[in-house]
Amino acid sequence: MNHRIYEDWLFASQDEPQALTPEQQNALHEHIQDCESCRSLAIAWEQVEAELRDEPMLAPEPGFSLRWQARLQADRLKNHQRQTTILLILSSFGVVALLGVMIALAWPWINTPGVFLWVGLYRLFTLFAYADAVEAFVATFLQTATGAVPFAAWIILAGLLSELAVLWGVSYRLLTNPRRISR
Repeated sequence: MNHRIYEDWLFASQDEPQALTPEQQNALHEHIQDCESCRSLAIAWEQVEAELRDEPMLAPEPGFSLRWQARLQADRLKNHQRQTTILLILSSFGVVALLGVMIALAWPWINTPGVFLWVGLYRLFTLFAYADAVEAFVATFLQTATGAVPFAAWIILAGLLSELAVLWGVSYRLLTNPRRISR
């Protein structure tokens, strides 16, 4: 005979008597009357519940919550350090791999340093030419903008930019620091 359904009903009726329908309760009582193992299980379960109800609730040891909070904070710090170490190692491997690829790509230039030197000088000259063009554009733009925009608008813009900078700094600090447990 399968006793599993009666055992489930027995534990359900102990937790919540209204969980069973009247037909299920009747079937359970009839089965307990006939089956010795289920009857001994019901009696044992009632004794266990009585023991649990009669025992007083134990209070935690003094300082338990402080030790738990300290352990939780230490675990979070340990996880943060582990993640930082993993990220540092992966970044280091990435830099080494990138450096290796750059050396492999630059190997023909290293064999002929004259070409490398001339290309470097050309790039430097081009960089200065671009910087001069950008400086001329920015100077022209600023001269035009300062005349077109009133002084009060510049003050408001500077205030908004400073508020955004403070907001960014606070957000960055909150996101990068490990969270602490407050009391």
